[in-house]
Amino acid sequence: MSRRRGAIVAVGVMLLLAGCAKPSSSKVEDTLQMRTLQARAAYERGTTALDNQQIGIAVTAFQEAAHLDPTVALYADSLGAVLLQLRQVDGALAWLDRAVKIDPTYGDAHLHRATALFMAGRLEEAVAGYRRALSLPSLTVPHVAHQNLGYALYALKRYREAEQSLRFALSLEAQEPTMAATYVNLGLVLIADGRREEAKAMFRRARELAPNSASARDATEQLKALGDGG
Repeated sequence: MSRRRGAIVAVGVMLLLAGCAKPSSSKVEDTLQMRTLQARAAYERGTTALDNQQIGIAVTAFQEAAHLDPTVALYADSLGAVLLQLRQVDGALAWLDRAVKIDPTYGDAHLHRATALFMAGRLEEAVAGYRRALSLPSLTVPHVAHQNLGYALYALKRYREAEQSLRFALSLEAQEPTMAATYVNLGLVLIADGRREEAKAMFRRARELAPNSASARDATEQLKALGDGG
């Protein structure tokens, strides 16, 4: 009888221990879910702040999101991109490196990383980065990638390749006022290639698209330098 009672007690202890393990696992899952929700909320605060031009608040919110959930490439990319706007290139590049490591297929993160490389003076790496971004179907702004690639190639004095990339960018979004800068960049490429009259046409087009923009002012200055005040 005593043996049977001992067996029953032992089984009872085993069941008790097994029962204690379940709440612990559930608690971990609840904590992870809470952090995921908090990270998403921080990211949303960051995007709202960015829309309202509250850059400092956006940086803090994106940092919070990226630390709360380091498995989401979007959070690392968003932080890197806003640091890039602030010209904090080294910090931006560190976060953008992390974003593409988390998700190698994330086209926009590759685009932002290539721009950081360009700003760091690492031109050949930037060109490779832009081409990597353009190879990915997830890239949302191919016209921007082609434009930036064209300017990087221009900086490397690879003018024909630069022209090809800039013209492709224009074929995607030619009528948008935001493309005025692309027309200016193409004009600069054409000047470098000795095609002054074609360059003038690009500068005039930039002024037509966005007459009150910085690009229009740049175009006017280039036209004056070419002996064309109109």
